[in-house]
Amino acid sequence: MDGLVSSDRTSIVRRIAGLGSDEAAWGNCAEIEHMRVMDLDRWATRHARIWIVSPHPDDEVLALGATMARLSSLKADLRIVSVTAGTASHPGSTDWTAERLQWARPHELRRAVDVLGIDAATFELDIPDGDVARHEDTITCFLTQRVRSEDLILTPWRWDGHPDHEASAAAAARAAKRCGAGLAEYPVWMWHWATPADELIPWSRARCIRLDEEELDAKREAIRQFVSQVTPDAAFDPPRPAILPPHVVARFTRPYEILFC
Repeated sequence: MDGLVSSDRTSIVRRIAGLGSDEAAWGNCAEIEHMRVMDLDRWATRHARIWIVSPHPDDEVLALGATMARLSSLKADLRIVSVTAGTASHPGSTDWTAERLQWARPHELRRAVDVLGIDAATFELDIPDGDVARHEDTITCFLTQRVRSEDLILTPWRWDGHPDHEASAAAAARAAKRCGAGLAEYPVWMWHWATPADELIPWSRARCIRLDEEELDAKREAIRQFVSQVTPDAAFDPPRPAILPPHVVARFTRPYEILFC
């Protein structure tokens, strides 16, 4: 979920800074309350393999941790593709250096996946964090060589607001089109810069996965495995706030997850 830089793929302002949108606005969102529920059983039987494209190790768990766990319990063949290793999340830190993060963040993802009970193959493209746009063809080529027409690709929402997210989404969309595969998108940064009334949000394509307390508890524990992201950076005085402070984690521990299909 790294970085605080908006993208210019659309003229609509998507500013990723500050505390972001008021959580109460999403809690009172009528579109979410009345959203159609996603049939994950159908996905698990319809698609030979489900590829989850994640710009940074943690985006997939934040947005879809419980969904992936449920798909895994349904014996879906899951493939997690980490586009970057998330090495740019702590610029200037002497504690969380790029070298340490190169090792730590993939391991944090593996621990989170284990907590959720997800059986998934993992792939690491090791594209430079923060520079995904220059490597879109690499992502498209990787997927095109492996994805089949009976597969499904889950990717960040195309207008999510973060350059790495949108570049990953664009690359995955091209691969899905070339392969004739299915495509669905998950929001991450949208919850920060947007409000329910934003015209850019494709509510007509939105589908909801409702979560029970057991699934939520497991997801909370999975998010805690991303120690580099949920812990303040003590290399600075005073310590820098965590990349995923409590008000951000709250967006991903609501009793639902959302996909645009």
